[in-house]
Amino acid sequence: MKRWLRISTREELLGNRWLKPFAEHLSSPLLWRWNRRGVARGTALGLFAAFAVPVAQTPFAALFAVGARANLPVAALATFVTNPLTVPFIYYLAYLVGRFALRVQSDTFFALSPDAGAIERAFDWIVTLAGPTYVGLLLFAAASAAIGYLAVHLGWRMWVRQRWKRRKKQRAARPVVRNGASRIEV
Repeated sequence: MKRWLRISTREELLGNRWLKPFAEHLSSPLLWRWNRRGVARGTALGLFAAFAVPVAQTPFAALFAVGARANLPVAALATFVTNPLTVPFIYYLAYLVGRFALRVQSDTFFALSPDAGAIERAFDWIVTLAGPTYVGLLLFAAASAAIGYLAVHLGWRMWVRQRWKRRKKQRAARPVVRNGASRIEV
């Protein structure tokens, strides 16, 4: 299992022949650091690309991360929120949300006459199906990016606070040796 889940290292990516033209941009240490701001930006950009970009979400998330100096691996991994198991549900919910946001009547679908041409049918399809779905996906993209960004910041703070409390508790539990008036911790 560990062999299948192996993530390429920075050096392996920079040595890839397909990525050689981008090696200068990918070599920035800001793209590979695991700090609160970079991970939060990477999460937000990855989630935005997952919903807003219909195909090739991971390369777009990587481009966004390079431009915003966000954590590149996190941005790429965040795009996997949309996968073959979740896409049908996401697209159906996006259609419902987009239809509600645009106030599109569902009875206008298939209201064309039987002799309507291809252009009329294509326009009807865009107005009644694709338009509301993409509007819903854009709303999901903006909301998930904001929620992901805030969740990483909040989670990171909680994690650091918990580590400080544990460290404080460990320091308090250490034996203290008194040597005259001075206090020496062992």
